[in-house]
Amino acid sequence: MMHAACKNDEGLSFVELIVSVLVSVIVIVAIATVLANSWQAQEQVTTVTQATNRGQLVSSTIERAMRNALFFEVTESGTVLRVRTSLSGDKKCQGFRITDAAAQFTWNSVTLTTSNTAWPSWQPGINAQGGTPYFVRTPEGSLSYTFKITTEAAPVAFSGDVAPRSVQETGSGGCW
Repeated sequence: MMHAACKNDEGLSFVELIVSVLVSVIVIVAIATVLANSWQAQEQVTTVTQATNRGQLVSSTIERAMRNALFFEVTESGTVLRVRTSLSGDKKCQGFRITDAAAQFTWNSVTLTTSNTAWPSWQPGINAQGGTPYFVRTPEGSLSYTFKITTEAAPVAFSGDVAPRSVQETGSGGCW
């Protein structure tokens, strides 16, 4: 007597199990790769944003000092800018020093007379753009500045030209 076919075909065969595990692993690896790339891209965007914010702070502080400058001088190397402003109090005397890897800022007239290497550190990670000096006094009596902040993603470049709004005087006025 012939029996009807057994119902043993209802489970997964060994080959079907291996194929389903392999497909699952491929999908999980693809998702993990997308998540890792997204995380890395987010970190790069965050780094560039932070560098942009730091650079804008440096630029705006320099520009504010220069717009209110009564007298300013730039060292021959183009790394130091000293400004006597029309502002009162602590903002009257300001100094900026940028070297590879950091910017320094002081508004203390006593500090301005000392070696500028002793000025307080202000913003890290600032570098020159090629061989261009950080600060250049133009023949018209304005200031050009340029620097970049290097990040893992890409350097963020800053430059600007700013002219004093006040009539230029002579001498540091006791600032340095």
